[in-house]
Amino acid sequence: MDTEFKEGTIPFAIPSVRKPCFTYYKIAGDLDCGKPPIICLHGGPGGTHRLMVDFAELWPRYGHPVILYDMIGCGQSTNLDDEKGADESFWTVSLFVDELNNLVDHFKLNVNLGFHIIGASFGSVLGADFATTQPQGLRRLVLGCPAASGPSIVRGLRSRIDELPAEHQQVINDAVMRQRFGSKAFKTAYRAFARYAVCRAEPFPAVFERSIQNVDSPSTGVVLAMRGPCVFGTKLGSLREWDVTDRLNQITAKTLLWHGEYDHATDDCVRPLFERIPRVRWYTFPGSGHVVTYESRELREACLTLTGDFLSQVEADVDAQVE
Repeated sequence: MDTEFKEGTIPFAIPSVRKPCFTYYKIAGDLDCGKPPIICLHGGPGGTHRLMVDFAELWPRYGHPVILYDMIGCGQSTNLDDEKGADESFWTVSLFVDELNNLVDHFKLNVNLGFHIIGASFGSVLGADFATTQPQGLRRLVLGCPAASGPSIVRGLRSRIDELPAEHQQVINDAVMRQRFGSKAFKTAYRAFARYAVCRAEPFPAVFERSIQNVDSPSTGVVLAMRGPCVFGTKLGSLREWDVTDRLNQITAKTLLWHGEYDHATDDCVRPLFERIPRVRWYTFPGSGHVVTYESRELREACLTLTGDFLSQVEADVDAQVE
């Protein structure tokens, strides 16, 4: 279904940045329709709103307006490579929490109906951290393919590498040791990893194919600063310091966790969130990797339905349960 969008920019003042900054956004639906809007947080770090565009269908299907946006340094929002490059002290999760608060304030979402959040991959890092601050107006929280710390993200990636055929493991391990990722052999091994744990569709959808073209080199300062030079996070940047585990019990919003059966956000990544968030559900999509909505029409529909139904049952209680 084709969805119409309204787009614009929001000023975002960052004290340590000289030039004016802005956040680019797109809205599906009417913010005054009488239902809580949904804010979608994309993956990365360094991705764009396009990674979450499937969730715009929650507007025509469920009547919730959907806000997509590019995080600062990403997509059509202000690029700061010229001023901040790969400065790890600047590119932190707290910067993106500040930006999200700025977006909520801009649209006055913290009053009246409140709002929901869907975060996937790095978006779930941001969503979880944001939710621990108990922001006014946050009603429900969906965390797709989540983890509770930077080191746990790396352990999840490592565990899936260890499940690959031996020849791919060796190529990846050698590349990681040498910190050289440009060889044809590494790109072949990475594609094998991606097909196993990231996107199990055959062939890869065009949007995913484009996203892995630069696997050998970070595309922006934010990627290098937070993830590091390696797609597997073996020399993790500022995310190595990120750990929300001990704050998860401060999340008051009803929460849905989902991931894929073969996801590199493994059960061990998800479990700390399930054990510590007070009101939470956990669902695993059978046969899926990390990018659930890209993998098949059936998985896409299942993910949209699970997420949309959860966000629409605003008054229902959620007990801790695994499905």
